[in-house]
Amino acid sequence: MKTVCSVFAIFLTALLFTACGPSNNVRLLSPPPPDTAVLPAPNAPRVSVVTFADKRVDRSSLGTRRDGSAFLSDTDPAQWISRALADELARSGMQISYAATTNEARKGNPDFLVTGEMDEVFLRETSATEFSATMRVSYVLANRQARVIPRDSINSSQTRSGLPSARAAENLMLDTLKDLVKPMARKIVQAIETKK
Repeated sequence: MKTVCSVFAIFLTALLFTACGPSNNVRLLSPPPPDTAVLPAPNAPRVSVVTFADKRVDRSSLGTRRDGSAFLSDTDPAQWISRALADELARSGMQISYAATTNEARKGNPDFLVTGEMDEVFLRETSATEFSATMRVSYVLANRQARVIPRDSINSSQTRSGLPSARAAENLMLDTLKDLVKPMARKIVQAIETKK
């Protein structure tokens, strides 16, 4: 009888962990707004961020689960990263705009233009309690005359272990995004400051 109870307890525990785990659909959360609003100065540089091109080999998914099924999202990951970069740059006090295309961005006559390519966004469920996420982009900063930052690449990878939950994958993707856009924004701001 003890063996039957033990097997039932193990089965029930496994069932609960599975029910609490992530679904195949992962929401791509945006970083929260800053605690204090940073208003751009009237003479602050005008920077337009263009939606990065999605250069992933497989654009149909965000990654894979242990069972081989795909992680999916109803949010375009290239827009998600580009908007997060624009928001991070706005925190620096510059006048930031966001555009879907380079032609659309140029209509606003910005002082600087940020374009780029999203090379990788991948989420992997390695076990019931562990996930890993990897992101890699390349980007270019240009003023009206020439490139200020030639093509540069940046990546971010994280692995997280813990109790399975529906938010585990979402939080890991958000933290990996922050680790990607913060240093990219810092480098762009430094380059713009030197060109003022």
